[in-house]
This record gives sequence, structure tokens and C-alpha cells, in this order.
Amino acid sequence: MSKSVSRPAHRGAPRPFRTPNVSIARTIAGSLNGHGKLAGRVTLASGIAAGALVAVPAANAAPVTHESTVASATVVEAPVMEPTATPAAMVTDIKQLDRAVDEQQRKAEAARKAAEAKRQAAIAAKKAAEEKKKEEAAAKAYAESQSGKIEKAISVASEQIGDPYVWGATGPDSFDCSGLTQYAYGAAGIELPRVSGAQAGSLPTIPNDQVKRGDLIFFGDPVYHVGIFLRWENGQAIMLHAPKPGAQVREEPAWDGWFAGSVHQAA
Repeated sequence: MSKSVSRPAHRGAPRPFRTPNVSIARTIAGSLNGHGKLAGRVTLASGIAAGALVAVPAANAAPVTHESTVASATVVEAPVMEPTATPAAMVTDIKQLDRAVDEQQRKAEAARKAAEAKRQAAIAAKKAAEEKKKEEAAAKAYAESQSGKIEKAISVASEQIGDPYVWGATGPDSFDCSGLTQYAYGAAGIELPRVSGAQAGSLPTIPNDQVKRGDLIFFGDPVYHVGIFLRWENGQAIMLHAPKPGAQVREEPAWDGWFAGSVHQAA
């Protein structure tokens, strides 16, 4: 009897072993250069996969088939990158930012100009107030000085009460009407022309109800007489004057028909 020899079943010719394409992994990793951890992870994963494909099986390990190799291989997917802003969108954002900055600068400049205008207005107002105060003080000082002079003139004229009237006399012991006023006001530092008509022409005419102490009152047209206004008594003007020949310097109610010349307003 012949012996039969058992032979292992034919498994088919083994397919040639192919080296894994490591360059693909390198390409992916290179394209992610500059993305830090993400590129490192892809490189590491590709290295592990390549190592698994080229590993030599142990002596007792089952034969490795093409199908099992493909099934056991780790598939590495390239990460999905978030889309970045397009250049056009970036330009739009920059323009919007520029407009916002310009608007803020315009507002700041407008506020600065408004504050400066307010400051200048305050300075101008303060300066105007100071100038007005100075003018008022100067006017007051002048008025007080003029009033002081006028009071001195009245005092000098009053000292002549009782002196006789003499036509053409200018003092110091006798006077005519314009001689008395010229003498008294001259002693106080206020110059007046010699005759009554010229004195009336040298002073601004004022309404009778605005006459003040020390102003002159005149009579006639043309003027023929002058006296010094002192005060009102019962609605009647009281004057100091040298009346006429045969009379003396005195105070008495003003005659009818008088008008006033302001010594206070005389320049």
C-alpha cells in the first residue's frame, strides 16, 4: 500500500511588500509648517503609521496578508482649517477703523476748539470788565475832582458876599457879574472867558431841570447876565451873583427867563 503525503493547501502567491508612502505625510506636515502643535501632531501620527507598516512580524506571528495590513493601517486626515479673512474684508475692516479713529479725532478737535473759544471769551469778558471798571473809576475820579473844584469856586464866590458891584471889575474887592464868576472859578483851576456871553458859549447848554450845584445860569438873548446856581428851594432856583450897580454880591432867587450852562460837563 502506498502512503499518501499530506501537503498544505495552496495559499496563493504572496503579493510583494510595498513601502508606505512616507512622502505624503511629509508633504502634509510641510504644508502646515508654522501652525505649531497642529503640524507636530500630523507629523507624529504619520510617523506612527509608517512605523506600523514597516514593522517586521515576529517569528511565531501569523502570516501578514495584504488585506490585514490595509485594515490595520491608521488613516490620518488632514485637519480642516478655518477660513481666514480675505484681503478685501481686511481692507474694509481697516477702512472702518480709520473712519472711527478720524471721527474720534474730529470730535476731540472740535471739543478742544470749543473749550479754547470759551476760554478766550472769558478772557475777553474779564478784560472788558476791567477796562470798564477803569473807565468808571477814572470818570468818578474826574467827577470828584471837578466837583471838588466847583465846590472850591462856590466857596471863593461866597467869600465875596457883600462886595460891591462895579461894572468891569474883576476883584478882589469889587466885581461885575462875569468878573465874579471868572475870579471864583479861576481860583479853583477852571478857566472861563471874561464876559457873560462868552462864558455861556463855552459851556454845554442843559435843560433847567438838570442843572447841578455850581453850574452857571444865564439871562437874555443875547446874554447880559450870569450867576452861580446853588440849590432849589420850593421849586425856585437860588443863585449867587453880583446883581447890578449899587448892589452887593449876594444869594437870591434866580430871575425869570434863565437857562443853564453845565460846568460839570465842560471839557
